[in-house]
Amino acid sequence: MSHTESSRREYRRIPVTARARVIVDNDFAGDPDGLLALAHHFLSEAAPVVGVTCTSIAMEGMPYPDGSPARDAARELMRRLGIADPPPASDDVQVPFAELTAPTDGARVILEESLRADPLPLVIAAGGPLTHIASALRADPSLADRAELVWIGGGAHPDGAWEYNLMLDVAAAQFVFNESGIRISQVPQHVYRQCLMSIAELERELQAAGEFGAWLYSCFDNPPDFAKIGAIWPMGDSPPVLISTGATESSSFRVVDAPWIADDGTYRPHPAPRPLTLFDTIDTRLLFADFFARLALRFAAEARS
Repeated sequence: MSHTESSRREYRRIPVTARARVIVDNDFAGDPDGLLALAHHFLSEAAPVVGVTCTSIAMEGMPYPDGSPARDAARELMRRLGIADPPPASDDVQVPFAELTAPTDGARVILEESLRADPLPLVIAAGGPLTHIASALRADPSLADRAELVWIGGGAHPDGAWEYNLMLDVAAAQFVFNESGIRISQVPQHVYRQCLMSIAELERELQAAGEFGAWLYSCFDNPPDFAKIGAIWPMGDSPPVLISTGATESSSFRVVDAPWIADDGTYRPHPAPRPLTLFDTIDTRLLFADFFARLALRFAAEARS
């Protein structure tokens, strides 16, 4: 029997060892790059998703959306991906950290998972404001010993600056950085802005990836009013997929002292500094080639079944 004939009869995957379990935190009803990143997390068997915590977009002076549109979007993605046993998805953030009188629903999801017996380390992959994480750490400071945070946010080191994810809830970021002891890997603004995808690539690859790819593409073809798109689409929420799976050899990072965050988003020396892993570059070729390859493999598996 030839190798070709044998391969037609049996399709075998290369075994992959899980490196961590992941809680994905983002506003999935905002810019759809968060949904693409969530899909990538679910498709990556090296870091199984064990929870989804949902934030909301509400700058100062703006009301939070009614209900939980981010949670609903995350659940729809899980349904369309065919996740047989979907992990818990929290309600959206309804008030900023400084106004919370009790732990958020997302904090509950984080704390319950952190206390579950599991040999895999727990990574919280956050692509927005740190409200749920701060709420969980305030409710149980020992969470800092049971989880690691990978955060897409903050300005460049050493000075810092106004940055969207940070300033959506600066008090939450201040609590996490200034008051807690949780281990942090940070992808600051100028680094996550390296993650760009051409519109042509996005259209070609998603449209060729079956029903799920077509649905995910539909999330991009009617962008929110605030998203002014040219020839590329920013995909800044995707780096935690590489970081949580340990696939960081081709990116560059260094260990620095975690800063103290001031009210304006700038950094100050921390009076009791702890190590922070700071990313300077992200291997975008590996990141996006992996995502599209996983989509194509999933589509091929559907075609074989």
